[in-house]
Amino acid sequence: SQAGALLDVDALPRSEVLAGQPRDCQLECVLAGGDDYELCFTAPAGAREALAALAERLALPLTRVGTITAEPGLRLVDAGGEPVSFQARSFDHFANP
Repeated sequence: SQAGALLDVDALPRSEVLAGQPRDCQLECVLAGGDDYELCFTAPAGAREALAALAERLALPLTRVGTITAEPGLRLVDAGGEPVSFQARSFDHFANP
């Protein structure tokens, strides 16, 4: 699609327990962890009000976490729009003990 995304890492949902942890731990868990799952989808900006009303009617949480952009690639930002650096570390099954 040649599109990109701007992801607000501070808007990503967190459990109460995770929210009490240091920021670097929170980022590691919400960006690279695999234990909490939520549905992620895109919708046109013009559908925001209708989606919010539907979520309220169904009593489902709905969180806007980013924006699709014309510039390819994923860019992470904080709530103030400042860039966030993050290097994902995943489990390596073949690493030496």
